[in-house]
Amino acid sequence: MTKLLRRPSHVSARFGLSFGLGLLAVLGATSSWAAPPDDGEEDAAADTEVEAPAEDVAPPDAEPEPEPPAPALTELTEEERPAPDTLSEPEPEPSASKPVSNIGDKHSIQYTSLLAPRANPLGLEERLWIGYQYRLYNKDKAILNGSNLGIFFRPILSPAIALVGATLQFQPAAVFRLRATYSYVAYFGTFQYFQSFQSPHDDFSETRLDALADAEQNYVSTGHQVELEALIQARYKGLVLRSTTVANYNIMKLRGDDDLFYDVRIDALVPNNGWVLFNDTDLVWLQELKKSKRPSVMAGLRTSVVAPFYPDSVYEPGDVIDNPNGPQFRIGPEVGYIFYDRPDRPRFNKPTLLLIPQWNVIHRWRTGRDVSPAYPTIVAAFVFSGQLWGKN
Repeated sequence: MTKLLRRPSHVSARFGLSFGLGLLAVLGATSSWAAPPDDGEEDAAADTEVEAPAEDVAPPDAEPEPEPPAPALTELTEEERPAPDTLSEPEPEPSASKPVSNIGDKHSIQYTSLLAPRANPLGLEERLWIGYQYRLYNKDKAILNGSNLGIFFRPILSPAIALVGATLQFQPAAVFRLRATYSYVAYFGTFQYFQSFQSPHDDFSETRLDALADAEQNYVSTGHQVELEALIQARYKGLVLRSTTVANYNIMKLRGDDDLFYDVRIDALVPNNGWVLFNDTDLVWLQELKKSKRPSVMAGLRTSVVAPFYPDSVYEPGDVIDNPNGPQFRIGPEVGYIFYDRPDRPRFNKPTLLLIPQWNVIHRWRTGRDVSPAYPTIVAAFVFSGQLWGKN
């Protein structure tokens, strides 16, 4: 365990989850129609005393003229009758077939941050995407929501390595995304890294890396990396499937006649001027909790595969032309907690904690030959995202 703690490294952790109008009553005041003002009653009484002399009073046997009927309380005079456009009518309810649009801004500045420590091998990484994103469609359909074209600045930093580059992103549908990234890579020469080798059959175990570091065989190196990524994801109710496949092409400055190097980020011996493929697939259940901030919990399974591809040029004379280091395979549970999802506060949203312990099923050195198979590779991650600016 002591030797493992000497090796900070970089980790790749992915995950990327979604989910009455009252009627206005207008009351009219009818009390003024039934009860005339007090001042009107007093004036009417005074007028009667002045204008009705005694000789004009009708004899007792004469029938009094019938008084005109009082207006109905529900009838309004012309002055009191409201204009036709001011009559109170209930507001129509919105059609259920036209939901409120939630497709986001046409132009925006987005970011995502991921901080992830790892054990077996030990490492720590901060990864950031920040850049411009253009919404592709104006239609509010589930299959199109989140579709975009974007370009991002993507720095990655750990105690042993840094990558600085740019990412071009194309997501034509909610279920599919493509990314292409170029990075300038620098190893600092700290801890056990950078270490290079001459053959795929060379020993790159924990014990060997420690011995090489003690002999001061680790060194500073720089180079370039091209990363191609494809994401497929789908959701049915609370069940979420997410699969991310990445292909890396590395060009590093190696010492002497070395043709390979240990890539601490993916825990593999990879070819220089060659490709390595890796995949993370998650199947989880996502359950939203009935609270005001809409937190969610998730639980499921993650599988990971790493497969370096060695050209014939990396083998030494007398080597068997095979692949002793791949594919590597590990599997384990995945649990997470999304603290809240607040689209109305987009600058800091969806803070998420993840814990992913995985046991190595196929690995040249971590299935008992150098490290006990009972010791899993453990990844933890804190992820959040946001929108810094938006228009239209």
